[in-house]
This record gives sequence, C-alpha cells and structure tokens, in this order.
Amino acid sequence: MLKDYQKKLLELLEQLELEVSNLYKLFAEKFPTQKELWNCLHHEEIKHAAYINKLTSFAKEDLVIFDEKMTKTYTVQSVINDIKDKYNKTENNQYNIINALSFTLSLEQSIIEHKFYDYFSSKNPEAMTMIKEIKGETFMHEAKVKEALEAEKNKN
Repeated sequence: MLKDYQKKLLELLEQLELEVSNLYKLFAEKFPTQKELWNCLHHEEIKHAAYINKLTSFAKEDLVIFDEKMTKTYTVQSVINDIKDKYNKTENNQYNIINALSFTLSLEQSIIEHKFYDYFSSKNPEAMTMIKEIKGETFMHEAKVKEALEAEKNKN
C-alpha cells in the first residue's frame, strides 16, 4: 500500500515528465535545427508520464512495489522548478541551442544517475515492459543529445 508521501512523489514524477515534455516542445519551436530530436524527446516524455500514471495505478493495486529510496518530494519539486525556469528563459530568448542541449543532457543524465525508474519493481509483465522502456529511452535520449550537442558545438 502506498503511503501519502509516496503518492505525492509519484504525482511529482509524472509532472516532471510532463514539464520536460513541454520544455522539449518549446525547444523544438525555438531551435528548429534540432527540431526532429526535440519532437522525438517531447513525445517520449509524454509516454513516460502516461507510464508513470499506469505504474502508480499498479502500485495502488499492489502489482508494483514503489521504493523511493532517499528521494524526497522537495528534491523532485526543485527539478520541476528548474525546468520551469529554463522554459521561461527560453521563451524570453535568454537561452540558445547550446544552453538547451547542455541542460537537456544534464537533465537526462540526472534521471539516469538518480535511477528514478529503479524505484519500481514488479513481477507484472506489463509493468516490467514499461519500466524497461522508460530506462532504455532515457539512455537513448542521453546518447542522441550528446551527439546533437557535439554537432552544434562543431558548427561554432
């Protein structure tokens, strides 16, 4: 059974994915040279949010175990606030493509390093497929963004 703070943390993780998706959508508009990358990331983050929502439902039904380790709600909230700040800076043309790619790389690496998706465990095949997919796509995001960042740096 999920505790209240775990429910809140799961809500924040879903919100985090949606905020990241919104940021990537804005990056696609502002930095069209990497539009295909941003659009791909945007759509995958929306899917990740839906997966977290489904994993939360599974956790409420005791089909998934959610162990947040040492992660606190305020930690995830501070990441969300940082993403919103970057969104505002991008909207106000205070961010360039190198900033956007560097932040994206840092964000994706942070998600990998914090192992957010290792917090879920299950014997349910559908849940395991979603967890595996989110992890794999996050690693792919990191690789694609690294490549795009190097390409943009080489242009200058």
